[in-house]
Amino acid sequence: MITHGGTLTSKIPLRVICEAIEKNAFVTSPYPVIISAEVHCGIIQQHAIAEILKEVFKDKLVTERIDDEAPEPLKQLPSPRMLMNKILLKVNHTV
Repeated sequence: MITHGGTLTSKIPLRVICEAIEKNAFVTSPYPVIISAEVHCGIIQQHAIAEILKEVFKDKLVTERIDDEAPEPLKQLPSPRMLMNKILLKVNHTV
C-alpha cells in the first residue's frame, strides 16, 4: 500500500499506481519518468515491490544502477535522450 504521510489521501495499492503510470507515462513525451519513493519496509516487502515494478513496467524499467556508485562501465550518467521511454526509480530506504 502506498501512503502519503501528513495528507488526507487514502492508501492506494502499489500495483494500481504502477498501472496508471504505465498507461499514461509516455503519452505526451517520450522522455524518462522518474518515480521518487521513500520505502519504509523490510527486505521481503522490498522484493515484493521490485517484482510488481518488473511485472508492470517490463523492459521500460531501468534495472541497472546509473549513479556514481555504479560499476565502472556505468559511471557516466546517460542523457535523458538515451533514457527515452524508460522508467527510473529513485529510492530512499528508511526501515
